[in-house]
Amino acid sequence: MKSNGYYMYCTIGGILIIATIICGIIYDSSIIFVVITALFETVIYVAGLIIYNQLSKQIKSIRMSVEKQNESIPYQFSEGEIGKLSASLNNMLSELKETEIKQKKEKEFLRDIISDISHQIKTPVASLTVFNDILINEVEEKHRPMIEESGLQIERIKWLVLSMLQLARIEADAITFTRKEVSFKIVINSCIDILSVKAKEKNISFNICEDDSNIEVDEEWFKEALINILKNSIEYSPDESHIDIDIKKTPLETRIYITDYGIGIPESERLNIFKRFYTIHSNKVNPNSVGIGLSLSKSIIEGMDGKIWAESKFKDECKGDEHSYTRMVISIYS
Repeated sequence: MKSNGYYMYCTIGGILIIATIICGIIYDSSIIFVVITALFETVIYVAGLIIYNQLSKQIKSIRMSVEKQNESIPYQFSEGEIGKLSASLNNMLSELKETEIKQKKEKEFLRDIISDISHQIKTPVASLTVFNDILINEVEEKHRPMIEESGLQIERIKWLVLSMLQLARIEADAITFTRKEVSFKIVINSCIDILSVKAKEKNISFNICEDDSNIEVDEEWFKEALINILKNSIEYSPDESHIDIDIKKTPLETRIYITDYGIGIPESERLNIFKRFYTIHSNKVNPNSVGIGLSLSKSIIEGMDGKIWAESKFKDECKGDEHSYTRMVISIYS
């Protein structure tokens, strides 16, 4: 079936040739001049049709080769400039496909390795937890702090293994996020309840907006992302401070703002905070931080076609009455 562009070209070309002949007659031009002009236009017209048909067939062939993952070049286009173009495009598509397959296999291999290691670590870590619980009741008082620190490190290992496993599964596209509308207030309150003990240790309160909007997310995975972000905000907040949580909804997206009033993030480091194992102020705030929580949150949010970024004012960058802060902005497209 011919396209609308083909018929339009035929129509315009035919009208142009007829118009040339009519104008030649009206203005009493030389018959030879009119004939030569008309023949010249006819040649250009026919050449244009041939080129149009060749390009149309070639584009159709390339499209079909992409859809069917067929890397062969059609015989009738294997020569000439169009053939070279076809060969270059097919080679490029072939290389891109091979690279995509290779990257997918590497991700799957990484996921499987991390999964195997995680499962192998679970048993000895569980044993260590039991031994540590027994020791803390048996050792002398002067050794108790050492055993308590050992227990904290065991919990850290358990959390790190679980987070690495989740991150590997997400990056290997082994998880399908199922988005549905849920109440933002219910989700955020659930996250705050989980972190209530940690917040009370520093006497930190939460100011949640009154907007009871719904948000379209995979609820459980979104909670995981929010918990990591809120946990990070609590760690970097000063004692007896507050964390502001706000939501704004538009026809195109829903934005969530989580703001703490800690020392902020230097401008030179803001693009790095979502990198795996990257930490800032780690010695001043949380020496046990491994820098994977925000990386995991970013992978989860992007897996649901969202975005996350940080806005901040570092304490050394503040002027006058300005206060330091860090605001995490989450954008979920509707």
